[in-house]
Amino acid sequence: MQRLVRYYVCDEFWRHSISSQRPIFFYTGNEGNVEIYIKFTGFMWEQAEYFGALLVFAEHRYYGKSQPIGNDSLRVDPSFLSVEQALADYVALLAALKQTLPGAADSPAIAFGGSYGGMLSAWLRMKYPWTVIGALAASAPIGAYVSALNKPAFEPERFWEVVTRDAELASASCPENVREAFSVLFRLGEQEAGREELRKHLHLCAVPKDSADVTDVAYWIQGAFDAFAMGNYPYESSYIGGSAENPLPAWPMRAACGYLSKRGLANDALLQATHKAVSVLYNASRDAACYNASQLEGPAGPGATWLFQWCTQRSAQELPYFPANGRTDMFWDQGPYNDTEHDEQCLQLFNVTARRDWAVKEYGGFAGADFATNIIFSNGRLDPWIVGGIVHNISDSVVATVIDEGAHHLDLMDRNPDDPPSVVAARRSHVQHMQRWLDEYYARSPSTAGTGA
Repeated sequence: MQRLVRYYVCDEFWRHSISSQRPIFFYTGNEGNVEIYIKFTGFMWEQAEYFGALLVFAEHRYYGKSQPIGNDSLRVDPSFLSVEQALADYVALLAALKQTLPGAADSPAIAFGGSYGGMLSAWLRMKYPWTVIGALAASAPIGAYVSALNKPAFEPERFWEVVTRDAELASASCPENVREAFSVLFRLGEQEAGREELRKHLHLCAVPKDSADVTDVAYWIQGAFDAFAMGNYPYESSYIGGSAENPLPAWPMRAACGYLSKRGLANDALLQATHKAVSVLYNASRDAACYNASQLEGPAGPGATWLFQWCTQRSAQELPYFPANGRTDMFWDQGPYNDTEHDEQCLQLFNVTARRDWAVKEYGGFAGADFATNIIFSNGRLDPWIVGGIVHNISDSVVATVIDEGAHHLDLMDRNPDDPPSVVAARRSHVQHMQRWLDEYYARSPSTAGTGA
């Protein structure tokens, strides 16, 4: 097996710093090409200049170009894909950099991460506290595990309540219309003629063949509103959807719900409005002639690596696994959370069975934060992942920052003139905590320097 974890280093600020304090800012890469996170973590770059820090962006094994067994690593042997292995990679990489970069041996490291990367940053600090002196875990749902061991209990349906609340903030009529659109969709989906109506009004490339196809279409629509909530940034962005050339608009939930703001729409008009709403995401390029709607990728799809992690370790994945109920949210009743059903599906896809309670046993779930030190947990109220995050201060050194107008780890992104005051304040708070960590580190006697405890 190759020992391959791609990483990027920027020493511009570190090399030219005149300060005796020269930290390492280490991004714990998550489920994607590491270049994405280099581009969308402007806060790290800005603070690296301020602190004179060395920037390191590490790529998660099996993602991007970090393929341990060649280009088809997942198919050849996925057994080395796990959170434990990824964390061990980061520990080894940091140790190697400190040994090989002149002047880095005694430089303290701070971990940064967003979403799953934020979970990894928090867990790196919890599991290997001598490796990093602190962690900024942005939008990190470390408690998003359905397990009897997780205290307090995680309620996955609350995810969709936040999405619904975001839609209501965008337009008071939006949730009512979305809920009715699903009712119309399932009603028309019972008959062949009705499914043709769905194809026509939703601009689908093919007529749904049966109820399973109709359900796939429903999840496809639900996925758009999920993206609008997570990517509800105050400026144009391609982080959650779209592209650099065709980003999502500012406040995309408002843009989508703008098409669903009229009450009393007839069925045809309601479906057409729903098509326009989801097109904010699925046709950001404005060149899609029709849509292919599918619920779940198979083992050969582009999202298969993350799906494997869900199947083996129950890594946080909302669709289609967190069920909506259609009462406290704007979707439909998807039944109870069903681990047995999920296990059967994963057995069919990858011939694996999940370690259901693994994350809670290994890292404590919500309660894991109670025993940690030097972690910032930041969450945006607009981000549905807040329901799995730490939102109350645990101690003086494990703090929760809730960003009122924040979507998915907005605080990690570049400063922008349209940033709401709450994210500006959050970033200022982050800097104060990081400065305290560094001051405490450098105030120690030489005999303790070099540790992250």
